[in-house]
Amino acid sequence: MSKLSNSADSLARDTKGYIDSQLDLVKLRSIKGMSRGTSAIVGLLLIFLMAGALMTVLLLALVLWLGEMMDSYALAALIVAGVLLVVVVLLFLLRNRLFRNSFVSMYTDVFFPEEAWPVGLNNMDSLDKAIERTESRIRKEKAGISSFFVNGFRWTTWIIPALRFLFKKLRK
Repeated sequence: MSKLSNSADSLARDTKGYIDSQLDLVKLRSIKGMSRGTSAIVGLLLIFLMAGALMTVLLLALVLWLGEMMDSYALAALIVAGVLLVVVVLLFLLRNRLFRNSFVSMYTDVFFPEEAWPVGLNNMDSLDKAIERTESRIRKEKAGISSFFVNGFRWTTWIIPALRFLFKKLRK
């Protein structure tokens, strides 16, 4: 009976670990998806705002240039527009570093407020590694649950006698 008890304890432990790991995986994948989505929205919003400002300045520069034909006002407006263009290009090139990684940290705090294990989840690379570790842990726990039913849980030792007993009772 103690072997069955140990097997049942092992099954309960593996099942709890499996469920906890699945929950962690859902949280990690949610962090990844929400970080990407939020960074895309914020990044595009910032790029559109900067592009709008750039267009305003470029149009103002064009008006001034056409109005004054090579006066200093138009030249100043074009210099400002050039600076804004450089800022937009830099924001676009650095969008992942500036936005996505900060959202990974923010969502990690939301999904794992009291848990200590995801310390270091502050960028997409560490998040991808945490997802891989969790998936590996799930595979091991799933294998433990499966081995319980194959090896540790000798169902033939109690199911067949129980079925015989039930059939005898049903016949009477």
